[in-house]
Amino acid sequence: MKDLKITALIIIALFLGLFPACTTTQEHEEMHEKSKGQLTIFLNGPEKAALDITFDLFALNIVPEEGQQLEIMSSPVSINSIASKGRQILLGERSVPEGSYKKVRLFVKQGLIKKNGRVADLNVSPKAIEIPVNVVIREGQNTSLFLNWNSDASFVDGYRFEPAFMVRSQVPELSSRLIFVTNEGSNNVSAINSQSGGVVANILVGKNPRGIAAVLGSNRARVYVANSGSNTVSVIDPTTNKVESEIFLRFGKEPEGIAVASVSSGKELIYVTNHGTNSVSVIDSTTLLELEKIDVGIGPAAIAVDPPVEDLLGTRHLSFNDISTLKNYRARFFNIYIVNEDSNTISVLRINKQTNLSEEVINLDVEWQPKALYVDYQRGKVYVSNYGSNKISVIDILEIIKGNEAGAVSTINNTGNFITGIIADPVFNRIYLLKEVPGEVVIIRPFENGIENLKTVMPPVVGMIAVGESPGALILDPEGRKLYVVNRGSNTVSVIDKTTKKVERTIPVGKRPYGIAILRDL
Repeated sequence: MKDLKITALIIIALFLGLFPACTTTQEHEEMHEKSKGQLTIFLNGPEKAALDITFDLFALNIVPEEGQQLEIMSSPVSINSIASKGRQILLGERSVPEGSYKKVRLFVKQGLIKKNGRVADLNVSPKAIEIPVNVVIREGQNTSLFLNWNSDASFVDGYRFEPAFMVRSQVPELSSRLIFVTNEGSNNVSAINSQSGGVVANILVGKNPRGIAAVLGSNRARVYVANSGSNTVSVIDPTTNKVESEIFLRFGKEPEGIAVASVSSGKELIYVTNHGTNSVSVIDSTTLLELEKIDVGIGPAAIAVDPPVEDLLGTRHLSFNDISTLKNYRARFFNIYIVNEDSNTISVLRINKQTNLSEEVINLDVEWQPKALYVDYQRGKVYVSNYGSNKISVIDILEIIKGNEAGAVSTINNTGNFITGIIADPVFNRIYLLKEVPGEVVIIRPFENGIENLKTVMPPVVGMIAVGESPGALILDPEGRKLYVVNRGSNTVSVIDKTTKKVERTIPVGKRPYGIAILRDL
C-alpha cells in the first residue's frame, strides 16, 4: 500500500513537472514568432529594354549583420527583359527575425540572349551576386524591397551576363493614388499605386485578413481591415502605410466584411460582419470602441452601406417622386445591406441618423449561396450575386422604404453560376459579373423597368474578359475608367480598361488575396 502511494506521488509530480514545461515551450514559440517581422522582395522589370535577355534566378537570400543567411525565394523563376518590361515580379516573402540586414544575395543559373531569331548562351559567374542593402526588420511589421533591373546594362563585353540591380525600399506614396488588397495567406495588405500599376508597400496586419474598407473621412484618411483569424480590425494610416491601432472585437467572431458610414457631421461608424456569430459589430471610428452588436442572418459576409445622397444627382433612371422619396428617407435614416451566405438572405439594417442605432432589421430571401452585393443608388437598386444559382437578385430600395418587403426582390435570370462579385455601372448602363469559373468578367446590359415579358431571357452580353484564376472580388475606380479584379487562385490583381474591355496589366500581390478597396469620400 505504501509503495502504491509513493508511485502515485511520483506520477503526480511528473505530470505537474511536464505540464508547465509544455506551457513554457508554447510560450517560447509564441515569443519567438512575435520577435519576427516580414520581408517581401519584388523585381521591378526594366523601364526600357533594347536587348532580349533571359536569366534563371534559382535562389535569393538575405544576409543579416550577424548570423546565417536566410532563403527568401521558395522556387526558381525565369525572368525575361521584354516580358518583364514595366512589370513587377514577386520573388519571395517570409517571416524573418528582427534585426539589421546588410546584403541581398542572388544565385543565377543561366543567361541567354536572343538576336535576329537566334538564341545564344551568356557567360554567367557561378559566384553569388551580392547587392549591399541597409534593411532593418522590425517586429510585427513588413519591410518591402524592390530590385530595379537594368537589363541592357547587364550585357557586358558582348558575351557576359552581370545583372545590374538598384535596390529601393518602400517609401510613402500619395494616399489618394493607392489601392489596397488584403492577402489572407500572407497576413498582410498590399498597397498599389494606381498610376504606376505596381505594389509600393506591404502592411503586416492580423491573421487571415479578409474584408477591407478605405475612406477619406471627415478628418483623415484611414483603411480598416477585418482579420478573420485573430478577431480584430486593423486600422492603417495610408499616409505612412503603417498600422496605428488594433481593435479587439468583444461581441463577434470571425470578422469578414467591413464598411464605414458617415452618420453625422464629423462622426463615422464602422460596421463589421461576424461570420462566426451571425452578427454585425458597430465600432466608433473616433474612440475605436465596439458599441454594440446587431443580430442578422446565418453566415454574414459581404456588407455595403447607402452611398452619399449626392449620388442621386444626374440620375436618368429614377422619377422626380422617387428621388424625393429617397432624399426624405435619407434625412432621417440610412440602410446597411448584409449578405448572409448560409441562410440565403440579405439583412437590411435601418439606422437612425439621430441615435445612430438600428431601428429595424429586415431579412429578405434571395437565391442560393449569395456571395456579394452592390448598391446602385442611381437606379435605386441593390444587386446580389448568388454563387449557387444562375440568377442575380435585385432589391428595390424604394419598395423597402415603402414597407413593401414582399415585392422588394426580383431576379435577372440565366446569368450562370459561380458568380463571386458584381458591380453596376449606370453611366454605361452595364453590370459587371465576376465568374470564379472559368475566371472571367461578364458584362451584361440590364433590362429597364417594366419589361416583364423578358424576365426569363438572359440580358444582352456586351463583353467577356478573361482574368486570373479563381477571381473573388472586383472594384471600379472612382473615375470609372478601370476595373480591378482580385484573383485568389493566381495571387494577382488584373487591371481592366473599361473602354477597350482588355486586361492592360497584371499585378502580383500576396498569397490568397481576398478583398480590395480604394480611398473614397463618405
